[in-house]
Amino acid sequence: MTVLRIEKASNLRDYLSVVEDMQSRSSASLWYRGAGDAKYSLTPSLYRHSDARAPSKLPALERTIMTRFRQRSLPYLVRPLTDEWDSLFFMQHYGVPTRLLDWTENPLIALHFAAMSAEFTANKNGTPRFKTSAAVWILDPVSWNRQALQHQSFDGGVLTPGDDALAGYKPGPTFTGMNNHPVALYGAHNSPRIVAQQGVFVLFGQNTEAMEIVYRKQPFPPDTLVKVEFSQRILKQVRESLLRHGVTESVVFPDLEGLAREIKRTYGFPV
Repeated sequence: MTVLRIEKASNLRDYLSVVEDMQSRSSASLWYRGAGDAKYSLTPSLYRHSDARAPSKLPALERTIMTRFRQRSLPYLVRPLTDEWDSLFFMQHYGVPTRLLDWTENPLIALHFAAMSAEFTANKNGTPRFKTSAAVWILDPVSWNRQALQHQSFDGGVLTPGDDALAGYKPGPTFTGMNNHPVALYGAHNSPRIVAQQGVFVLFGQNTEAMEIVYRKQPFPPDTLVKVEFSQRILKQVRESLLRHGVTESVVFPDLEGLAREIKRTYGFPV
């Protein structure tokens, strides 16, 4: 059973120290995922359905969602969706439930998502009072893939659509025969947001358990997955540090929505 390493960061410097330490010991570029609540699990949106949680129900749900999206999205597409992988990444971009989990190659982008999405209430003077701790997960995608695909004697790195190793993860009428554990892959950079956020993905198989549970149950190499937590009392400071370093809403969301968020926050409105 693998022990999950959990670090407690008190400021931006602590966090970057953990990142630098892990990166210095890894031959691969690390990936990051921010969570506004440290209790959030590493589970994709399709597997969070309130009723269809059994693996036997999920294939039909996935096929129905994909079919309906492809049928109804046609008037809005600027290009045709070439295949099921293309559809899957496009759906993920617009928040449609999929087996994909978003990650980023940029540790500051992940921290932005963690700190800026943390729930808070405003004190009388307007300063935020956070309700929960936040977290950033750090993943070594190459180390993860080699263990997740060890039954195939896989010794490669991060996957891409079209790789033979991904054949066992294609959508189908059942999950029978689908590979079990999540795998790390590069997806289509089909929007300016994904490019700006340096977006990458983890694709789940038939195992519906969260990544951290899979990690604890399997003999992964140490520090393949690490969690860095930020208590609610220091989140205001972390947010201010990020913003001073230019990791603002309009950088993470390079569009009018991101600009609007930034202007609202700058002039004292809740975001």
